[in-house]
Amino acid sequence: MLAVLLALVGAGLVLAVARAGARPAALSARPPVAVPTDLPAAEVLRSWDAQRAAAYASGSMRMLRDLYVTGSGAGRSDVRVLRAWTTRGLRVEGMRTQVLGLQVLARGDDRLVLRVTDRLVAAEAVGGAGATPLPRDRADTRVLTMRRGSDGAWRVAAVRPVR
Repeated sequence: MLAVLLALVGAGLVLAVARAGARPAALSARPPVAVPTDLPAAEVLRSWDAQRAAAYASGSMRMLRDLYVTGSGAGRSDVRVLRAWTTRGLRVEGMRTQVLGLQVLARGDDRLVLRVTDRLVAAEAVGGAGATPLPRDRADTRVLTMRRGSDGAWRVAAVRPVR
């Protein structure tokens, strides 16, 4: 019995190694995704995402505007999206963002520039007819410039897509 078990494990290892070696070049040539290792920056981003989710869940334009530097184009765009939901009598609840990569490009006392790869993994549109799960987002990479206000809160000043 032990010999049969060892033979099966050995065969499994041989198949795994053979499959790994037979991988198409396009799959094995993909660059690895950066893992968030800068914990303070990851915490700033996590907290900001949680506050944004709360603004969407409550349908609060004011809460959402407060997450952006005054005059931010990204802030205006985000408020337009939220307004489109609330105009239809809907809230977006349960927003969860999965960070797939995080790189600090610049850091200062009141400025943080991050290269972020993330995607929306959970959310639902909630209204009088009930809740409808929203589809998962595809991963996107952007450069976020954040500024710390005199109140100590981090706000997004700019968002630039990375192609």
